[in-house]
Amino acid sequence: MSGWDPELEDLQEQMLLEMHERETSAQFDARSTEAPTVPQTTDDSAWAGINLDSVLDGTYKPAEATLMLRTDGVPLVYPGLVHSFNGESESMKSFVLQGEIAKEINAGHNVGLADFESDQATVVNRLMMLGADPEKIRRHLTYIRPDGPHNATPQDRAAWERLMQQKFSLFVIDGVTEAFAVYGVSTVDNDEVTAWGRMMPRQIADRTGAAVALVDHVTKSVEGRGRFAIGAQAKMSFLTGASYSVEVIEPGGVGMVGKISLRIGKDRPGMVRPHGGPFRKSDRTQEAAVAILDSSDRKTIRYTLVPPRDPADATGTGRTAETMDAVLEAIRDAPTPPSFRTLQAVVKGSADLLRRSIAELITSGQITTEPGPRSATLHRIAGPYSTDTLTHENAA
Repeated sequence: MSGWDPELEDLQEQMLLEMHERETSAQFDARSTEAPTVPQTTDDSAWAGINLDSVLDGTYKPAEATLMLRTDGVPLVYPGLVHSFNGESESMKSFVLQGEIAKEINAGHNVGLADFESDQATVVNRLMMLGADPEKIRRHLTYIRPDGPHNATPQDRAAWERLMQQKFSLFVIDGVTEAFAVYGVSTVDNDEVTAWGRMMPRQIADRTGAAVALVDHVTKSVEGRGRFAIGAQAKMSFLTGASYSVEVIEPGGVGMVGKISLRIGKDRPGMVRPHGGPFRKSDRTQEAAVAILDSSDRKTIRYTLVPPRDPADATGTGRTAETMDAVLEAIRDAPTPPSFRTLQAVVKGSADLLRRSIAELITSGQITTEPGPRSATLHRIAGPYSTDTLTHENAA
């Protein structure tokens, strides 16, 4: 058995040290002869700068609305930009966009629908009732019902990339609040909402050329609603086209004729607003169109998009019916017959609208009046009151 040899160990350490020095020297020499690495910029980078020649020489063409035409030929949405349609539950906002989908499909244009709220049977049946040809639905509609983010798995990412390779005239994302739940986005977190807006709708618009339409809910509070959908105000920030509030003028349903007001609240390119109706200061919107959904024959639905109503009509039937309901409620809930000033304090709307509503209720025999103290006029309910009956009578 041989013992430990200190001279042999020293020799081995010396050989290893010399080998390390030779390798280090060779690596240094190789680096010293290479050109320094400089990050390369390409035209694909947003930071590379944009050629401004077309703007300066007058050949640049700003965004123009070309889709969702009214009967007078005025369009409401812009290709390649992101829009929103916000309304209360059962305001028929999805119905309106499905009417537009049917029109685009019948024209032979490809349409995408990411449906976070409904199902394929409901949507396809409704499209056929709206007049969409079944074969054209099969050829031109890409229907998606997501149950997770588009970047969750390799399969999802591959499907997303295939989708982005297509060209669409219109792409509807129905159910933004539900989409947030699927993506894990907080509805009140502006950063998360903005990131989602850039990651999904903006990417669809930029890569497919589609006019993207987001269908969303509004808050139940009318006073705090403004032009915004429910949740973070950043929902307005990623919109590049127009934003519309959807308000019911007359309710729709089987055997009924629904009328819906589309009020424009944001128009970034500024090409639609000049064709709108009077400006409403309370929420800074204008009526841009009225959608009519006629299902009176119960088997088909006739969808029409007409210009905004005349100013007199815009404060007429629909709003008067709502105010009449509110007046009747206020009279019924008041401990004593209320005066006009008392009603004005609890019923929202202008004094003129309140006067017209009271006059209509008196004419129709639903309320009576009597003299009150200090020359006031007091109001009483004349007979049984039913909101449903009143709404039906006014809608008819």
